[in-house]
Amino acid sequence: AWAALSDVDLRAKLCALPGVGAKVANCVMLFAYERLRAFPIDVWIERVLREKYFPRARKLTGRRLRAFSQTYFGEHGGYAQQYLFHHARHTNRPECKRGRNLSVPRR
Repeated sequence: AWAALSDVDLRAKLCALPGVGAKVANCVMLFAYERLRAFPIDVWIERVLREKYFPRARKLTGRRLRAFSQTYFGEHGGYAQQYLFHHARHTNRPECKRGRNLSVPRR
């Protein structure tokens, strides 16, 4: 039944659950309900959005970042979010003291 809800209503239902905020609700919408407009914003996404799209902005609110991502990335924002997350996690990473590149995942 929740799958038939609009994005706005689904997000509201998810956020009404204990411990679920906007970021988790958007993750659930994107990955469980295949709502490709959903754009979860965590610290990594916020950092890359500020760096790549608002490099000179001094004061930038979460509300503005959410509005920007919805408008700029649109219908397939969830895909864009995944690429941005990968970029944020795997570029410009410092090497650890032993010389191991931290961007390479451990097995």
